[in-house]
Amino acid sequence: MSAVNKVGVTSASGRMGQAQVRQLLANGKTPTAFSRSWRTNGDEFREVKAIPADFSSVDSMTAAFTGMDAILNTIPSFAGASSFDFAKNFVEAAKRAGVRRIIHNSAMWAPEKPCGEPLYDMVLQMEDIIADPDLDVTIFRPVLFMDNLLTLFQKPNLVEKGLYRYCQKPGLLASWISMDDLGKFMVEALDRPDLIGRRIVVAGPETIPVEQVVSTLSEVLGKPITYVYENPYDLAAKMHGILGLGDEFPLEAYAGMMDSFYTFNNESPVRPFVADMELLLKEIPIKLTPLREWAMGQDWSMDATPPVVIGSPAG
Repeated sequence: MSAVNKVGVTSASGRMGQAQVRQLLANGKTPTAFSRSWRTNGDEFREVKAIPADFSSVDSMTAAFTGMDAILNTIPSFAGASSFDFAKNFVEAAKRAGVRRIIHNSAMWAPEKPCGEPLYDMVLQMEDIIADPDLDVTIFRPVLFMDNLLTLFQKPNLVEKGLYRYCQKPGLLASWISMDDLGKFMVEALDRPDLIGRRIVVAGPETIPVEQVVSTLSEVLGKPITYVYENPYDLAAKMHGILGLGDEFPLEAYAGMMDSFYTFNNESPVRPFVADMELLLKEIPIKLTPLREWAMGQDWSMDATPPVVIGSPAG
């Protein structure tokens, strides 16, 4: 495989895309941000070239992808029923542009075969589309992101109310991973032809209960944090409004999806949020970030106004 230097990043304006661009820069690669709304906050991405690209348009993506050595791909969150079309369009555009090397981020765990939980099974179906035999694909399956704690439905409660309200049952174990560590794996895979054809679960260095997450955040933020378990359906109904999903993702459909998804995560013996990284780290030697270290590196201040650019501390 020839040297991989020019690397495109889809969904680049989101947190995951930003982390991937950051890690490409840290590894001496030349990233191009594919986004319909790329606007940087500060100097971090000042030199990064951005090209408009729309998952709903094969022509748009083909034009953007042309000239790339590889692409780090993430299907947009909340794409809903459009996800499969987006995946098909991505594959077609990569082929037309002559880009074979694809590193795909599934954004969550996925089963090896259908497991009966609709969202996980949908992710598996999307992976099957992306893993086209005419492309050189590596797929990563991160279990649960630390960065979720910075979103609009978590950070204000943590910072302003000392409250972590979510639908993880008390005692639920999870191997939280940072989005930057996922980015490290994805960038490492660019120059690893031995990883082509693999679908790899990645996680953080610790498997901890939700109560330990809360105690760690309490220490880092310097204030008591209380954990409150909330029914997944009820919490999703609140999140729907906070995230401004509107008619793109109808409330009943979103709340029903979250109810099913977190009931599975809380009760299934499969334990989708847990992964032992010992063997994988021998194969791909990434330095993983513990939750405490990650939390200490975040900006927990709150903007006075809603965020208007990517990377805003308010999430």
